[in-house]
Formats: sequence, structure tokens, C-alpha cells
Amino acid sequence: MAELGPLNMLLQNYLTATKGSEAVFIVKRDGSILTSIIRPGFDEQAIGGLTSLIRYISDIVRIDFETGMFRKSMQQISTPGKGFIFRQINPEAVLITICEEKANKPVLTAYSVYVANKIEKILKGETVSLDVPRTEDELKEKITPKNEYVFKIVIIGDAGVGKTTTTVQFAHSKFESEYKPTIGVSIVKNEYWIGDDLVNFQIWDIAGQEFWKEMRRIYYSGSQGCLILYDVTRPMSFKNVKKWFDEVKSFVPTEIPCVLCANKIDLEDERKVTREEGEQLAAELNIPYEEISAKTSENIDELFHHLGVLLIENYQKNK
Repeated sequence: MAELGPLNMLLQNYLTATKGSEAVFIVKRDGSILTSIIRPGFDEQAIGGLTSLIRYISDIVRIDFETGMFRKSMQQISTPGKGFIFRQINPEAVLITICEEKANKPVLTAYSVYVANKIEKILKGETVSLDVPRTEDELKEKITPKNEYVFKIVIIGDAGVGKTTTTVQFAHSKFESEYKPTIGVSIVKNEYWIGDDLVNFQIWDIAGQEFWKEMRRIYYSGSQGCLILYDVTRPMSFKNVKKWFDEVKSFVPTEIPCVLCANKIDLEDERKVTREEGEQLAAELNIPYEEISAKTSENIDELFHHLGVLLIENYQKNK
């Protein structure tokens, strides 16, 4: 648990630097409030009203996470007299800003992204500057990426190993418990900050059924990275990893970063493929190894961060 002192100071600086903002708070996915700051100067009645709003919104966030309705992308809600800006910090927490209805929401949205990125680092135990830009020009300079990349990646593996749920969890923090076979391919786009660089992922979720093999040749075209998934409760999906790895090699003419992903680690009692076996196979293929749970979102962000770093390194090496 991060100390609240730095978080509170950062949130206070956020309120001080912005016009029209009234309160800002951090809500965990279970609905509990990590911390909250209300702009000074409100009377007791106004503070009571804002406090009630904070509690109400916290309950909404909890319900949205439980039902899979929460979206990672920036969200805004307007009601008579108030505006609300939501920005997910990480899979476990959301930054929420309450503002005046007529506040400049695009500016507050930009500030929210900037502050949420700092909060994420604080929650990881990193030391960051708690300063917040005081002008829009200064903010624009701060949030402009050093580099911006667009990478097409394919996510492959046997049918039912969790490719679609992994993609959806990364893009929307939502778990699809009802399996729906991908019809050929589905494409999801998502932005991800890696340091000062902005990576735009274009994730091609390719169907794993054998009868789509010839069509997959088309979908692989232009791929710059690959995730190979298997289900730790299904040894056959693990056995078929080499087949998928060979398919990538045959359909993509250049060498691209690949990561081997063991999915469904939340099903510990049903697990049949050990971590040691997965690590050994990854070593044989000379690619990194990650363990994830698309259901609980465990290690999903870490997986895509790892892949993003590899993609940037590969791009810089070959440009």
C-alpha cells in the first residue's frame, strides 16, 4: 500500500492547478475509497453533498467492475450542475474528478491522464515529482509523447485458450465468461504509455480453429509482434504451442518479438501444465514467458508492457 501523503499532495496540486474541479478521489475496484480531496472553500453543506457523491460513484464503480461494464478508456458523465471524469490508473484503481458542469472537460481530461500516470507510479512504490503543470501550454508539453508508435500484434493459440478474453480484459477491464469463438479475426485498438512513449496497439485476435488456417495467412500480414497463448488446464493447448510458433515463422517473413503466455492461472486446482514446463518451452523457443489470468486480469498489464518494450526495442534496432 502506497503512503497517502504523496497521493494527497499530488491530488491537492491537481485541484489547485485546474479550474472548475471540485473534488478528486481514487476508488479501488471493490468500491473502497483509497483517498479523496475536496477543494478548500466549500461550506459544510457543499462538502456533505460532495461526500455523498463520492460514496455514490464509488458504488457505481464497484458494480461496473463486477458486471464487466467498466471501460479503461477515458469516460465522462454530465449531470445538471456536475461533471464527472473517470480515468483508470491500473487494473485495481480509478481516478475520478468531480467538476462544475461548465468546466473545460477536455483540459480536465488531459490533466486526469497526466495525474493518473503519476499515481500509477506512486502505487508501484516509485518516487515521482508531485508537481502539476499550472498552465495548459505547460501541460501540453508534459503530456506530449517523446515518441509515438503504432504496432500490429497477433494473439494466437488453440480455440478456447482465452485469446479474446485476454484482449478484452486489456482493452476494457472486462471478463467475458461466455465463450464465443472468434469468426476469423477481431481487431481491438488500445493506447498504452511506456515511460515517455505512447504505444498504439492494434491487437488482431485470430481464430484458433483449424479450418481458419488458410485465412490466417492473410491476417498475419504486417504483424510486428505476437502473443502465443495456452491454457494451463489443457495440456494439448500447451503441446500445440510449437505448431503456432512455426505458423508465425512461416507466415511472417521477418523475425518479430513473441511472448509465450500461460493463461487461466486462477484455476490452480485444475492446473495441469506447471510454470517450470512453460518456462522450459519458452527457453527452447528463445522467447519470453508470462503467466496471466484473463478472468482476474492478473499480469495482463505487465504482459502488454513487456511486449511493448520488446516492440520498441525491435523497432529502434531495425529502423
